[in-house]
Amino acid sequence: MRVWACACLLLYLPASASAAGLYSAPHPTLACEDDAALRTLSDHTQMATQSPAQRQTLIRQGNCHAVTPDIRWEKIANRNGLPLMRRVPPEPGLPPLYFMTDDIAPLPAPPASTQPHAAGHDADPVAAAAPPADQPAAPDAPAVIVQPMETPQPTDLFFMTRGFQKLGSLVLTLMLAGGAGWVLILILRAGRIMIQRRRAVRICMELAERHRPMLARWYMQARTTTTMPRSRTPWNTQVERFMRTTTIPALESQGLGPLWPAIRKRVHASITAMAAGAATNPPDRPAITPGTYHKGMNQAEYAAFCSHWIEKAGWETRPPVATGLGSDIHCSRNGLKMLVHCWIDHKPVHDDVIWQGIRGKVDGRTDIGIIVSNAPYTQEALALGKKHRVFLLHHEEVFRFVSGIEVPDVA
Repeated sequence: MRVWACACLLLYLPASASAAGLYSAPHPTLACEDDAALRTLSDHTQMATQSPAQRQTLIRQGNCHAVTPDIRWEKIANRNGLPLMRRVPPEPGLPPLYFMTDDIAPLPAPPASTQPHAAGHDADPVAAAAPPADQPAAPDAPAVIVQPMETPQPTDLFFMTRGFQKLGSLVLTLMLAGGAGWVLILILRAGRIMIQRRRAVRICMELAERHRPMLARWYMQARTTTTMPRSRTPWNTQVERFMRTTTIPALESQGLGPLWPAIRKRVHASITAMAAGAATNPPDRPAITPGTYHKGMNQAEYAAFCSHWIEKAGWETRPPVATGLGSDIHCSRNGLKMLVHCWIDHKPVHDDVIWQGIRGKVDGRTDIGIIVSNAPYTQEALALGKKHRVFLLHHEEVFRFVSGIEVPDVA
């Protein structure tokens, strides 16, 4: 018995559920698309203050429609405390409308059919399944309305104005401008350094050209095989000494001292080539007159000056011969042979010059050896001259000294 009761209840549920989903208005009323407009039109306290024109304006703005009891509706949502209804069947152009809660009521469920089915083979199954003519057809199941989720619009002004894109463009522009400026600075710096290096090399070569005869003598002395080993100074040592005492101070006075390591090899090679060319092809010099001593004399003028005073002392002299360091003057009188080695410089005479005079005395097999200079002698030079019996004189002492030489045993 209970099984049959449950079965009947299950058969009754679909019909009652489908009917329970329909609503209608008990009396003519208004339904609006805007819930605020519906609340205003339905408020009895505000009806007295509303004019007909204002009421028509609210009806038009809220998209309100007149609803009669014969129209069926189905509930699709409940928003802001008001039911949102859709017409059944749907009417094109009519959106879902809001109803006041008291202005809408569910339709009653239709009575269940108690007519028994006709037994026998003569019964028409189609006729039996068809509902009575006076009974309305059951409505379809209410469709499920999926409301699309509204994407929240950004309210930040930075995002609305595409701030990140503008900031990225600004950063990229600044990076490109900074990179271009850095490259330009590097190019200008490299050009300035190149110009300064050329200027430094030009200063060094002008100094070397001014001292070309001295550098040529040093080069010849270093390359001469007949020079005594102890009196021969390597060419690299001579050049390093010249650059240390002449070129580097000149560059430092011009503020170009830091560039010296970068141009050192180039200057060394240029000085060597110039000295080698001057030693191979010595320039033709005009005849030199002795004149009076002055600080601007070169080596040849100084040798002629010394030879002039030796001749006045009564000695026969040969023309001065340029050597690696200075000039040699071969003199003779009363069977005595004398070698006078002349050297002009602005700094004290070092031992290399003394060795040059000793070599000239030994090679020429002279009785007397003298070294004459305008500069003072170092202690090493004085000791070396005393050891090898070579007289070290100033040019102001030459005339008086050579005038007193009468016998060979003075040396």
